[in-house]
Amino acid sequence: MRHTDEAPAVAEALGQLREKGERVTAARRAVLEVLDEARGHLCAEDIAERVDAAEPGVHRATVYRSLQSLTELGIVAHTHVPGSATIYHLKHSAASRHSHAHLQCTTCERFFDIPTEWLEPLGDRMRDELGFELDAQHAALLGTCADCRADSHS
Repeated sequence: MRHTDEAPAVAEALGQLREKGERVTAARRAVLEVLDEARGHLCAEDIAERVDAAEPGVHRATVYRSLQSLTELGIVAHTHVPGSATIYHLKHSAASRHSHAHLQCTTCERFFDIPTEWLEPLGDRMRDELGFELDAQHAALLGTCADCRADSHS
């Protein structure tokens, strides 16, 4: 993987690691680069495969530990997906291109990304009325997509 001319989100994440007094390891860097370059939803297995292709010396278990520690440090976000593997993203930041929440169709199981700001009014209301802080990236919202709704009416 490239280690010069880092993408802004990767550079920001590495800076956060350093600020927290954490080590910047080859595995952590590779995981962050894979997440930044991802165009789809990646589970831990997908990430491990891509890291292996880019950095063959990084052991799969190290990738899993890196994902766990990066999540615990608040640099990576994970989304629980009903009936499927957890998916991972770089946590929303000024440099991140990936700030979104997830919708999943319960019929066809496709994912849809929506801007997290669409959920801000709901989050504000939950905080004001219930004192509850919404983490919109943590779980997929379930429903039925337009195609499946149309198919059910045919």
